[in-house]
Amino acid sequence: MRKRFGSAYVVCAFLVCLLFAGNFDSRGFNLFADEVPVSPEAVPQHETAAGDEAAASGAELPGGEDDTKRIEKWIPDQKILAGAPPTVISLSDVIGHFREEGAFGENGPVDPDAVQISVVQNSKKDVVTPLVEGDRLRLVWNGTRVGETSIMLEFDYKGYQVYDGFNVEVWKPKFWMMALIVLGGLGIFIFGMKNLSEGIQRIAGPSLRRMIAMFTEHRIFAFGTGILITILLQSSMVTTLMTIGFVNSQIITLSQAIGVILGANIGTTITSWILTLNISAYSLPLIGISGLFFVFFKNERVKNIAGTLMGLGFIFFGLKLMGQGFSSLKELPEFSAFLQAFSADTFPGLLKCVFAGCVLTILIQSSAASIGIVMSLTMIGAIDDFPTAVAFILGENIGTTFTAVIASLGTSTNAKRAAAFHALFNVLGVCWVLALYRPVFIPLVELAARTLKLQLIPFGIPLAHSLFNVTNALVFLPFTKVFARLLTKVIPEGARNVAASETGLDSRRIESPPIAVLQSRLIIERMGERCRKLGEAIFSQVQGALDNEKEIQHSFREEETLDRIQDEIINFTSKILAMNPASDSAEQAREQLRIADEIESVSDYFISILKSDLKLKNDGLVMPPYMKAGFAKLAQETLVLFKDINRAYGNRVRARYFLEQVYSTCRGLTAEIKELRASFMTAIEKEHYDPILIVAVNSQLTFYRRIWEHLQNITEAYCGAK
Repeated sequence: MRKRFGSAYVVCAFLVCLLFAGNFDSRGFNLFADEVPVSPEAVPQHETAAGDEAAASGAELPGGEDDTKRIEKWIPDQKILAGAPPTVISLSDVIGHFREEGAFGENGPVDPDAVQISVVQNSKKDVVTPLVEGDRLRLVWNGTRVGETSIMLEFDYKGYQVYDGFNVEVWKPKFWMMALIVLGGLGIFIFGMKNLSEGIQRIAGPSLRRMIAMFTEHRIFAFGTGILITILLQSSMVTTLMTIGFVNSQIITLSQAIGVILGANIGTTITSWILTLNISAYSLPLIGISGLFFVFFKNERVKNIAGTLMGLGFIFFGLKLMGQGFSSLKELPEFSAFLQAFSADTFPGLLKCVFAGCVLTILIQSSAASIGIVMSLTMIGAIDDFPTAVAFILGENIGTTFTAVIASLGTSTNAKRAAAFHALFNVLGVCWVLALYRPVFIPLVELAARTLKLQLIPFGIPLAHSLFNVTNALVFLPFTKVFARLLTKVIPEGARNVAASETGLDSRRIESPPIAVLQSRLIIERMGERCRKLGEAIFSQVQGALDNEKEIQHSFREEETLDRIQDEIINFTSKILAMNPASDSAEQAREQLRIADEIESVSDYFISILKSDLKLKNDGLVMPPYMKAGFAKLAQETLVLFKDINRAYGNRVRARYFLEQVYSTCRGLTAEIKELRASFMTAIEKEHYDPILIVAVNSQLTFYRRIWEHLQNITEAYCGAK
């Protein structure tokens, strides 16, 4: 399946490159090169080659060329929406250009009234009627007809003829086509962000896991970890969801989570700076070349790098498509009127822009995509007011909290508190910026842009985004524990749901396989220690009188809990494997499946030992003292071995010598079992034990051997042995 997809991808990539090959120029590609209107103010330089101008205008010019005839290009080409009102062009300005250039054979004053003007239309479609009215040219558009034509004007002054030709196009907007192009660009952009994030995760998977391992009570470490992880993941949303998952699993505290969230809000500003890179001209070649490496190279690192570069190419290709789609939509009066309705000139208008940015981010579920849309609209001039553009970005900071709040539903109370802080942090930050928006914040951004010698468009938007998030994070950072205590009071601990998850793992919210693998690994570490404590409690009970019914029932419930934990780990790691992660993440996920199964099996044998002793008690039988002492010694040695294995797994020990040490310990324990069994068999001949007792002793000796086998299997799994 993957090979078929790869081949199909290569074919599609080449088709796309061929499709747009004709639209490349020195500035990149332009899907709508013929649809960009030329404003009347943008007057092009004149040409002196008569043949070239004649060909360009499409009109038939008088034959020959002498000193009394010139061809100029001062009137720009016209592109008009069908049904538009007449266009009026001042011919006095054109005559002034001719005079300055000496087109009439003199540089002195020219009497405009003495210039004879005539018009020739070379029309294949009757889309316009040109009328000369004194010193003005009126272009009357004929209803809703569409098409192209060319118009030639002849200016005659004292025997000198000057010709000026221009093209005219009347077009009807294909609104749905433009909207689909914008949506397609948005989809490609989001797909590119996903590819970029996943590619970086595959490359930096081990580094990500090491960063997560740095989580600590100290807020500075948590803050720095949040910045670095978000830069690598290219998504503050993923980092926040990951943090909520870790809090839900009780892997980190609420105070630590707050530090990570603060750092994530700074890390996400890197994405907006990436979007200012002007590499759209190279996006398609980047996609095509990276695709070839991704499909035809087997080396995983090469494939991961190629996938990352493909994602980068898709990001800028999507941005280009959105920009070009918006450029066409911009010509629609309805679209322009819609955008003009958003202005940050007044405080109600400012709130309206913030609300629009918030809704946009909630709808597309990507803060990076919403920033990309705003930057595209700003760069084409559809949003021509910088404070208005920044107001949209402020709204995006509120909208991005919506996903985290939704993700916290059905999670633990602490996870809800972390999501609440994320929302509170962004909302409070936007509130103080709105209070000081025009007098302080916008001038501060403009001052920073001038100081750094950056153009306000496009660099002002990421600059404002960075200034907002960095300032907020630094203000909130000293008070992480204060906010943790406040949220604990505001959101009290609720009653535990009987159907709640035992681990906090949620296979529906896996955003990053490397981090998800680490999360499940930490849960398995707890599972191992929990199983060891179960064994410790059971051995304590069987060595006593087995008269504490409450503790006995607790042991049975604990074994059932370990069963549920195993089920949740299986569901979670299976979902990770279904995401086709990098080989190291896939290997660890498979390793975790095996270890969780082995730990659960150990818990089953612990319970089997308890059941065996309970049966003896119910039948009025007593274990011989020497066998009871032998079992006590085996139990103690088993718990020590289990503890060493759990510690080694938590410390990421993958050394062969530790595996050999476990093998050696298990061989010694097996020898002890053989001695006990031999002693018991000898005693049977003399004591004539009850058959139930004989079965119980032999069964328990077998249970211990099975426990050691499973402990060996755990060690083999994480040490890399087959």
